[in-house]
Amino acid sequence: MTIKDLLDTCTKIEVDTAMHANPLTGLPGNLVLEKEITARIFGDAPYCITYYDIDNFKAYNDAYGFQNGDLMLALTAEILKECAKRGEFIGHIGGDDFIVIGDYHEGEKYCQAVIAEFMRKVVSLYRDEDIKNGYIISKNRSGVTENFPIASLSIAGISNKKNPRPYQTVDEFSHAVAQLKKKCKKQLGNYFEVL
Repeated sequence: MTIKDLLDTCTKIEVDTAMHANPLTGLPGNLVLEKEITARIFGDAPYCITYYDIDNFKAYNDAYGFQNGDLMLALTAEILKECAKRGEFIGHIGGDDFIVIGDYHEGEKYCQAVIAEFMRKVVSLYRDEDIKNGYIISKNRSGVTENFPIASLSIAGISNKKNPRPYQTVDEFSHAVAQLKKKCKKQLGNYFEVL
C-alpha cells in the first residue's frame, strides 16, 4: 500500500463519518450507531449501552425557540463528551435522543456524572425568573398551556452483565431499551436505570 492509498483511505473514512454525523452536534448518527450496537450485542465483550432523553425538551423548544433548543442539544452533546473518560462511543440519534456505548458493564458512574453536569449547566439556558419558579410555561402536545419543570434527563441503560447474549436481533434490543426508557420517563426529574 502506498502513502497515497493510505491517505485516500483515511479521507474516505473521514468523509463517510461526516456524512453520517448529526449536523448540529457532529456526533455519529443512526447508521453508525446501528453498526456499533450490533457489534456489541452480538459480540462477547462487556458493554453498557445508555439511551439519553431530555425531559421537557419540546416545551423548552416551544417557549424559548429553536435556536435555544439547538443550544440545549449542543450542551448535552458536550456534557456527554466531557464525561467520557473510558473511550465511550457517543452518538446522536436525532432530536433530543443520544446514545452512549461503554465497553464495560457498569454505566452508573457515567450516568451520575452526566446528570450532575447537566443539572449544573442547563440552568444557563433559562431566564432567571424561570429558574426561580422551577418551571416554564408552555403548551403541551394537545395545545393546552401548563407548567413544565426545568429540563432533566431520563437515562435507560442495558448491559450484558447478567446475560452475555440476551438479544437475537437489534429490534429486540431496541424494544427492551424503549420499554426501560418509558419507565424512566415516568419518574420526576433526572433519573437513570441500568439493567
